[in-house]
This record gives sequence, structure tokens and C-alpha cells, in this order.
Amino acid sequence: MDLATLYNLYVNDLFTYGCYLGFDREIVKDAVHDVFVKLTANKGQLSQISHIKFYLFKSLKNRLIDLHKYQKDQITLEKVDPSVDMPFNIHIDVESLLIEKEDQTRVKNTIEEMLASLTDRQREIVYLRYIQEYDYNQIAELLHISVHGCRKLVSAAIFSLREKFGILITFLTILS
Repeated sequence: MDLATLYNLYVNDLFTYGCYLGFDREIVKDAVHDVFVKLTANKGQLSQISHIKFYLFKSLKNRLIDLHKYQKDQITLEKVDPSVDMPFNIHIDVESLLIEKEDQTRVKNTIEEMLASLTDRQREIVYLRYIQEYDYNQIAELLHISVHGCRKLVSAAIFSLREKFGILITFLTILS
């Protein structure tokens, strides 16, 4: 697959993920482009990557952390730890035509309420597991935690949702 196709296929998901991590939209755009510039410079590396989407997500997160470190030059590198929770905020944007319908608005509000009840880390792991469909090994690597810790975090998020929202979460799980 050529780089233009990869870019068109994944640019929106990468941009959304970067914004969910709490970074400014312009910084995320620059970081996404930096990732693809690096890939362009190392075209031979592309054939060695087995999971390109995962590679792109990890590269973007690393680039955003690097940009954050660079901008915060008063913070020493020892104080910046990639395994520490970063804010992860999901805002569900539904096209204006769908928002007008009462049922979709109610569902949107319910999902936002459910996600808001989770910690930043739980929101991020739910997004990576159920929206981006990464496996536990990939998520663990991306978040710098063990696979066991990853499974426990997903389980804790689902348990928390079930406790707070009961049958509704079971229904939404069946729909996915």
C-alpha cells in the first residue's frame, strides 16, 4: 500500500485520537504530518511493519509526547513519564441532521454521561479496545502497561459502567 493511500485511510482516526488525548488541533495536525514525513523518509521501513494502524497510533502518541516535552522546556525529562495518565476526553460529534432527531440526541447524551463517569485512562482504553479494535497486547504497549493490567483496566471500566448504568450497558454491548 502506498503512503497516500495510508494517509487517506488513517488520517481522520489519527487526528481524532490526538485530539482525544487533549492536544491542540493544530499540534495534532502537525504531529500527524510529522509521522507521515518520517515514513516517507524511511520508505523501506514500511514493509517491515506488520500492524500499520497500530504503528501509526503509537508513532503519533510518541510524537505528541515529544512535542509536549519540547514546548515545556522548564519540565525536566525525568519528570515526564509516558506511562502516567494523560487526559483522554471523548466528545461524540453527530452530524447536524442526526442531532435534530430526539432519539439520537438522547443516545448521544447517555453515551457521553457513561464515558464521563470513567477515569481518563478508562476512557482511553475503552476507545482503543472498542472503537479502534486493538488487541490487549497492542493497547498494553501503547499505554506502557502490562497485558494483565490492560485486561484489568478494561474489566474495571466495563464493571464500573455496569454498576452505574445496569442493563443499558449490556444492551449497548450487544449492539456492538
